[in-house]
Amino acid sequence: MNTFELRPDATGGFDFVVDGHFLRARIFQDVDRGGIPISLLRRGIASDELEEQFHRLRGQLPGPFFSDRVWLYFCPECYDEGCGGVSVRIQIETDRVLWSDFRYDSEPDTDDESEFFEEDDMIRGLGPFVFDRTEYEEALSRTAEALDRAFSAFWRNADHLDTVTLGLESLAFRRDKRESKTNEKTRLQWTVDSRRLAQLLQTAANELPKVFRELSSDLNYSVVQPYSVSHIEDGRNTLRMLLGELIWDELPGRVPLLVGECLDIPCGVITTRVRRSGSTVTWSNFAVHGGGAEELFHAYPPELHFTFDSRQHDKTLRRVLESI
Repeated sequence: MNTFELRPDATGGFDFVVDGHFLRARIFQDVDRGGIPISLLRRGIASDELEEQFHRLRGQLPGPFFSDRVWLYFCPECYDEGCGGVSVRIQIETDRVLWSDFRYDSEPDTDDESEFFEEDDMIRGLGPFVFDRTEYEEALSRTAEALDRAFSAFWRNADHLDTVTLGLESLAFRRDKRESKTNEKTRLQWTVDSRRLAQLLQTAANELPKVFRELSSDLNYSVVQPYSVSHIEDGRNTLRMLLGELIWDELPGRVPLLVGECLDIPCGVITTRVRRSGSTVTWSNFAVHGGGAEELFHAYPPELHFTFDSRQHDKTLRRVLESI
């Protein structure tokens, strides 16, 4: 019988711990750790998505493609199964739970599981694992309760919000051979507790008027683009603004964060206000601007804000600034 736990990991989420070892580290030990798939069990994920994932791990919902295959690790950029990840076969019995047949997975092009997977998809030397069902379900319940409390706290007033972690990182990773090459402009992405900022803003945009909702859906690219020579200076300036070293002449007090595929700020941009207070930095008052930043303008809901530990925030930004 194997032991089963869930513990916080270096990505800001919870990982599966089998016999005292993080499962993700065992699977991806030979892969660049900055871009490998991650667990969905983390703060900032919509509560209904978390609930669905826990139901699948308990055997209460079928897998998304094959009924007894459950995804454990997802694309860190979009959390979409179609981008590749890792799945496992889960069997729930009276007093035990069996995990077996770990595979690199992606969205299937057939209903027949035996026709979909290839020999290279199998993760050899891992499992099967047999867990005590009571221990397994108690670990899931403890983590679900912790994340439910965190979800409630995620949108609280900034003065009482636990700090979250800022990231600006490459989200391209070694995918399944069948996946196409990632657009290099999407590689460097703002993240909040490992969740793409663009995705969080897109969810919040549901409350915006239609014209701004449609505009915001196209603004998914970080202003910081080390892969585009003609836009490097815009990225450097944004980093300096966030560090409090520079003021944006076009809209003083605001900082440009996300732009459209053309990467030009005048074509449309999502901005934020940055407030420093003691040991924290808060991003708030997010807004979407149309062509010519001063023309079309609409604010996101006021409860959308993120508070970071200033040391972690500034260290992340300076690391990127020094590299471009």
